[in-house]
Amino acid sequence: MKIGLVRHFKVDCPHKVMMTSREFREWSEKYEHARILKKKVNMGGIKWDVCYCSDLERAIKTAEEVYTGNIYVDALLREVDNAPFIQSEKIKLPFPIWHFCGRLAWFFKSKSQPENIVETRRRVRRFFKHIDWKQDNVLIVSHGFLIFNFIYELFRLGFWGQEVRRVKNGVLYVYEIPDYKRPFQFKAEEK
Repeated sequence: MKIGLVRHFKVDCPHKVMMTSREFREWSEKYEHARILKKKVNMGGIKWDVCYCSDLERAIKTAEEVYTGNIYVDALLREVDNAPFIQSEKIKLPFPIWHFCGRLAWFFKSKSQPENIVETRRRVRRFFKHIDWKQDNVLIVSHGFLIFNFIYELFRLGFWGQEVRRVKNGVLYVYEIPDYKRPFQFKAEEK
């Protein structure tokens, strides 16, 4: 069995170098509705049996470009929100600091984030219960940080494939597991 992960195409949404927490949040909202920059994606010559996709427009448009057939749209595949880790109109920080510190706050389960590491991993496991495990090749079109968490969970389930530090837009990452390891038995605490 193969699972293919594709991050949506790059989003055309420039940002300021220095931002307040409010400006970072406003930029995040604009990003949700900005146009994507399409490109050709190497799908590895694999015939994908089924495609699951985030319900956000940039992921749906990407899925429509890389897959022909029915696309199953699922809100569980939405990106992990990256909220400002502090609220301040007086402090301006570089854009990358807002991103990095928001993800750090997510990891340390800060209340500043709408979702934390435990909740994200639980959401990924919940999505895994939706997959038709009888299919040989499952394609998932989603978002960078969520894909990073998908890869972690796939390795935990016994899949093998490329370790990724930074998930690139419009790139296919393939993970495989031998058939004898299917179907999975999810533990009660993973519900």
